[in-house]
Amino acid sequence: MIKSYRGKLVAAYLLVISLLLVLMGGIGYINFRNYYLNNMEERLTKEAFLVADMSKYRSMDKDSTRSYQDICETAAQDSAARVTIINADGIVLGDSAAEPDKMDIHSNRPEVYAALHGGIGVGMRYSDTLDMNMLYVAVPFNAGDIKGAVRIAMPLAELQTIYNNVFAGMLMAALLCGLLAFLLSFVLAQYFSYPLRDITEAVQDMARGNLKRRTSFNSADEMGLLAQAFNDMGQHIEQSMYEVSEVKNRLEALLNNTVNGIVMIGNEGKVVYANPAAISLLGLGTHFAGRKHVELITTYELLAMIDEAKISLRPVKRSIVLHTLGARIIEANVVPIKNEALAMQDILVVLNDITELKRLEQVRKDFATNVSHELKTPVTSISGFAETLLDEGGRNPDNVMEFTTIIYDEAQRLAHLIDELLELSKLESDEFNLNLQTVNINKLVSATVERMSKLAGLRSILINYAEMENILELTSDPKLIDQILMNILDNAIKYSADGDQVDIELEDLGDEVKLVVKDNGIGIPEKEIVRIFERFYRVDKARSRKTGGTGLGLAIVKHLVENLKGQVTVDSTAGKGSTFSIILPK
Repeated sequence: MIKSYRGKLVAAYLLVISLLLVLMGGIGYINFRNYYLNNMEERLTKEAFLVADMSKYRSMDKDSTRSYQDICETAAQDSAARVTIINADGIVLGDSAAEPDKMDIHSNRPEVYAALHGGIGVGMRYSDTLDMNMLYVAVPFNAGDIKGAVRIAMPLAELQTIYNNVFAGMLMAALLCGLLAFLLSFVLAQYFSYPLRDITEAVQDMARGNLKRRTSFNSADEMGLLAQAFNDMGQHIEQSMYEVSEVKNRLEALLNNTVNGIVMIGNEGKVVYANPAAISLLGLGTHFAGRKHVELITTYELLAMIDEAKISLRPVKRSIVLHTLGARIIEANVVPIKNEALAMQDILVVLNDITELKRLEQVRKDFATNVSHELKTPVTSISGFAETLLDEGGRNPDNVMEFTTIIYDEAQRLAHLIDELLELSKLESDEFNLNLQTVNINKLVSATVERMSKLAGLRSILINYAEMENILELTSDPKLIDQILMNILDNAIKYSADGDQVDIELEDLGDEVKLVVKDNGIGIPEKEIVRIFERFYRVDKARSRKTGGTGLGLAIVKHLVENLKGQVTVDSTAGKGSTFSIILPK
């Protein structure tokens, strides 16, 4: 089967030309055959009349039969045809190809019958005498007392030979014309199919992704209009694909970088899309596309929400807990998306990790509770002792002195708490400014240790610090560094036993400085470490209140370190002490 347009065009040309050649050849062959046959009949008719005249004017011998036989033989020699003379009764008087005495009566022959009745007879049939097909022409003659017909016959085999030669010549001419037509058709098809081939190659190239491909054919006919339409279409598709690609890239970047997990579930319950956040939250792995969501999602609450949204056709919103990720709290939104045009219903799942939000909410609640409690305790004490003093009326000087001292201490504690709250609030505000200068961290630590050693000495606690020989400098705020170290040392002293030792080390890390404070105190349980930098959070609440701690010291340390673009970490074991590490950039 011909597939190319050029081949079909060549085949069409050849088919039309072949049909025309066959039709014209057939008509020409038939016309030639009829023309030649008519000429042959006319020739034979003339020869027959000539023989008739010879029979009419020739002197007759006594043996008339022999005389007619001579005429037939003489005429046959000149015309190379069979000549027969027949009388009115159908008896053969002479024949150039057979003995007349042995021949049948010929009056019933169609051509003879026509001649005997004054006409010219023509016929074609098989001759039993000569055992071949013959063409017969008979004419009437009148030789005085004898009337009859002269018949001349020509073998059709000779005519067939002539016809075959003519047919062979016509066939050869037709083949030559066909070959010439094929070459001409091929050239014309090549010429006329070039624009279409050019456009087809351009379309195929564009289908493979080359949207910049254009056709160079330019003409005012239909092919030219088609080529121009293709170029316009290519320009439009390229522009549209560029716009679609831009939108796709932006949407993909948005979905890939959003903190929300997004999952699209198709009409058959198969996961169609999931962004990196959703893959991480649900643990979908890398080969999730095309798999059933019930095979991938292991959280029962989320599966129930998806089923509920499918049935109710309404959005479902609920908070769930992902135990596989350490009991993270997720706000899940399941939204059914119905496409009436495609008779499809997809499910959009949006997951928002609100664990930190819930934690901060809990911190806020704890903060409010702790602040209320911390403020209530000294205020209650001040109010109660002040009321007692009013009732005493100055009658008992010892009670007045004791209660006044308690009121003073509680007021100082309250003032200290308020100062730390104000300090923490200032550190968190956007208006906080650093006083950056070149700091000799060796001397700064030495000065802070010297001040804190007096407090530690009250409980025989030794602060061990060996100042570095090399001067270690950094650009920072010395007041904040001093405050950081004082708060950490204050905690280390409070939670160490009498006579313990606190070690301080400085380490040069190249672009950073590491300050380490290690104590051998009560330590911090592992589950409490993540919360020690929260406001008002205390590991040992009873001991903290006894030592006057507010629970804000480490929260202030954390904010101070962050303002200095550093980081603070803690490593602790319950009953074995704690190690605080502060890393500050130079």
